[in-house]
Amino acid sequence: MLPFLTFAGGIIAGIVGVKLLKQVKTPESLESLGDKARSGLDKAGAGLRDATVSGLSAIEKSTAKMRGKLSPEPQAEVPPAAPAATTTALPVAKKAAPRRKVAAKKKAAPAAATPVDPKPEGES
Repeated sequence: MLPFLTFAGGIIAGIVGVKLLKQVKTPESLESLGDKARSGLDKAGAGLRDATVSGLSAIEKSTAKMRGKLSPEPQAEVPPAAPAATTTALPVAKKAAPRRKVAAKKKAAPAAATPVDPKPEGES
């Protein structure tokens, strides 16, 4: 019966404590502290937003530069062909060296006809 009395006393103390906490008004210092915390969080959010925007604009600029480097430049107009009197020698491609024939290797006989057990019975 003693554990039951302890349990009932704890419940009663909890109910009384909650009712007292609901009746007490919060002091002004806690309200002003809450306002300060909210304003601080708002400032931090604005700073984070600004940093994100500046980071994204920097990425945008760098990708534009890279796109400019990677895209082919417009080719200048090709001058008209020279008169046929001048001849230009075109390079002639060399013939590829013939491949050597590799001697046929003898087929190796299978080492064992029975498959090998990866885990023998002695090991686990």
